[in-house]
Amino acid sequence: MDVSRGFSRAELSDEDYVSAYSRVINRLLAHGEHKFFVAVDPYGRYLGHVWVCIMEDTVDFVPTAYILDVETKISGLGIGSALLERAEDWARKKGAPKVSLRVELDNPALNWYRRRGYRERAFILEKEL
Repeated sequence: MDVSRGFSRAELSDEDYVSAYSRVINRLLAHGEHKFFVAVDPYGRYLGHVWVCIMEDTVDFVPTAYILDVETKISGLGIGSALLERAEDWARKKGAPKVSLRVELDNPALNWYRRRGYRERAFILEKEL
């Protein structure tokens, strides 16, 4: 089985990673309104996806679209841009005045998001326990 681990820092076997990721997804799906957009080639082969969820945020108390996952198998062809646009359009039609996402500092896509209008609004701080 092909497993996309994205930027996971967890040192897990593929089987444990799939199990952990499934648990997280199931918890997230229990809250908010979700939409998955999937890109395929003319032969139906998977090229990428975006997962967007609308929930009320705890800062402005307005419906906010959260991009939970963006993945493409091939970069440089505009697949990610098209998927992100599609998710943003869906969120706009659902009444979300803004969209938010979390990007790790070492994610090479950070500048890609900036070029599409995303700006830093907050920092996430963490500490090992």
